[in-house]
Amino acid sequence: MASSLIPALAVAAPASIAEAVPVTDGEHGGLLHALAAVPDPRDPRGVRYPLTSLLAVAVCAVMAGASSFAAITDWLHDLDERAQDQLGFTAGVPVGSTVWRILTRLDDTLLGTVLAGWLRTRTPAAVNRPRRYRTVIAIDGKRGLGQVASAGGSQEG
Repeated sequence: MASSLIPALAVAAPASIAEAVPVTDGEHGGLLHALAAVPDPRDPRGVRYPLTSLLAVAVCAVMAGASSFAAITDWLHDLDERAQDQLGFTAGVPVGSTVWRILTRLDDTLLGTVLAGWLRTRTPAAVNRPRRYRTVIAIDGKRGLGQVASAGGSQEG
């Protein structure tokens, strides 16, 4: 079974679904726009695949359950040709060793900061809460906690 459910979901989706509406003002840029802030560590002369698109694929694959570079590559290869073209992979898609080489050369702290910033733009404006609470965003498919106490370890949600 393919690791990407995009084709299955596209077939099963009702035809009456309208264009997605942004949830927050910060969401207008989208994931690709946010990932464009990550500097490309490669020499520009040898670039064949867009870094922003490769990062978006990696993020989506991990959120879909990929836990290795090979699984990320499989997820990319499972995308249909139209999706690959829309992401900028017009001359084919990278092989697993290329995906590994590019992703391991990135600054993981910077990438984490960019992704955390993008996730923050996707949440509605914070309501006034006591200082000891912070907002937690669950991206692992589990039920998210609304708030987690900063001190004492108590949770509510």
